[in-house]
Amino acid sequence: MGAKSSQLMVVVSTIETADSILTQRGIGNWVLSPDKANKCKYVVCCRKEDWRNRKEGIPARSAFLVGVISELISAPGSENSRGQSRFFIGISSYAFVNVKGVWKEGRNPVTYATAAELGIEVRALRFKPLTGKNDELAGKRPIMVSQAIAQAKKSLAENLNVSVDDIEITIRG
Repeated sequence: MGAKSSQLMVVVSTIETADSILTQRGIGNWVLSPDKANKCKYVVCCRKEDWRNRKEGIPARSAFLVGVISELISAPGSENSRGQSRFFIGISSYAFVNVKGVWKEGRNPVTYATAAELGIEVRALRFKPLTGKNDELAGKRPIMVSQAIAQAKKSLAENLNVSVDDIEITIRG
C-alpha cells in the first residue's frame, strides 16, 4: 500500500455494530478514493443511528472505533453508474474510542480528516490485534447483495436445470 500518513484517516458513518466490524475484520462496502484511502493508516468508524445498533448506546455522530487499515478490497461488479467501485476496508487491530460529534453532516458516508481535526490522539490509543488468521475468517467477509443474488441464481439454475435468466428472486422488506 505504500507509505501511509499516520495523520490522515478514512472516516465512515456506519450503522454497523462494533462486534460486526470486528467479526468481519473490517468494514465495507464503501465508494471511496482508493488512492486517498491507501495513504491512510487508520479508519475511524462513527455511529449512524439505526434501530439495529441502539443497544450499544453510542451517541449518533460519535467516533466509536479506530482500526489500523490492513487492506482495501474492491468488490467485483460493484461499480455504480459513474464507474466507481465499492471497497471493503480490512483492519488488523483496533481501539475503542468515545469522541462525540466527530461526524459532520454530509451526503457521502465516507470522508477524510486528520486526527487533530477529529479530536483523536492516536498516540494515546491502545490498539488490540484481531485474533485469528485472515484465511480462517475470509468466509466471514461481507459480499455485495448483487453478488449474493447472482450466486444464488446460478446455483438454483444449475440445480433446477434451467437458465439463470429464468430465475427471479424477490426480496420484501
